[in-house]
Amino acid sequence: MTIKKQWLPPVRRHTFHFLEQAREVQAIYLNMDVEASKLKESRANHKQNNYSVSYVSYVISAISRAIEKFPEVNTSVQGKWRPKYISYDQVHAKFTINKQVGNQQIVVSNVIPKSNEQSIHMIQEHIDRMKQMPFERGNAFESVRKLQSLPVWLGRIIYKQILKNPDKRLKTQGSFTVTSLGHLPVQQLYPITSNTICFGIGGITEKPIIKDGAIIVTSILPLSMTFDHRAIDGALAAEFLNEVKTNLENWEEQQWQDDQKNLSMMSS
Repeated sequence: MTIKKQWLPPVRRHTFHFLEQAREVQAIYLNMDVEASKLKESRANHKQNNYSVSYVSYVISAISRAIEKFPEVNTSVQGKWRPKYISYDQVHAKFTINKQVGNQQIVVSNVIPKSNEQSIHMIQEHIDRMKQMPFERGNAFESVRKLQSLPVWLGRIIYKQILKNPDKRLKTQGSFTVTSLGHLPVQQLYPITSNTICFGIGGITEKPIIKDGAIIVTSILPLSMTFDHRAIDGALAAEFLNEVKTNLENWEEQQWQDDQKNLSMMSS
């Protein structure tokens, strides 16, 4: 048997620094099933107009709008010995994507500023740009590449200093994070987070439910939420998650029509 030891590879260093800071979060986990028939209907309407929208975009939009109703979750607690409670007046959404770097696949993130003011099309176009952008040359990943190039001890210091600045923290970490393994048969995902709230999306499956007194088979989207108990309590977290679920299950056709108008304006 051969055992090989080496220094932490550069492509893993940004994740290492993130996890070090995430250890401060006192995480509690919740999950709810989302009845996804309205979302599937909306996606079908988009496809008829040759436009593909991912479930991640719907979840980001639903969370962003829920934060407008529950601004208490748009906060963070920083520090251990002299903790500070920080509130934000803007809603930024962070999402994760996979990138191939050499022979390794890594996870990176990007932030959508003011996601509560973006249409579903704008959110999707932002995600698509990041997916298509090459990691080695993309401007959006320049800070990650710099962090990877630094010695671990120096990267740790710089990353920690960035998160100490409330403005930089919001711009790099967002108000919340959404990560998805929906392309695989994973039912529940409970992500680690440096935010107060973070969401995991599992794969959609067909399940029987009772609706209006009858048993029907419908599409179920599993949605989990990790929250920092230092910042918010369980009752508020549960109410907020239920608001997100409600937004997704009652996705209104008017939202689709508004998005169509925004798309026309963008293309004109």
